[in-house]
Amino acid sequence: MDLRTVKFILTTTFLVIIAALIIGSFSNNQLLIYIMLGFFVIYALVYLIGWRCPECKKHLGKLVARQCKHCGHRLDV
Repeated sequence: MDLRTVKFILTTTFLVIIAALIIGSFSNNQLLIYIMLGFFVIYALVYLIGWRCPECKKHLGKLVARQCKHCGHRLDV
């Protein structure tokens, strides 16, 4: 999976989590809590497995620059 796809999935799941938190705070629906937890698990797995440098395969961590901090490979994010 390329980094653009991973970034899209992370952003989308984060927005769903935030929306479930906001909607859940105004209702007593337990289903929203489970939906939020499910999307949080998806977010964590994609972040841990997919957010890696395509060249050296090391985890990118909090990406600030447009290159890998381990090998210097230019990232297309």
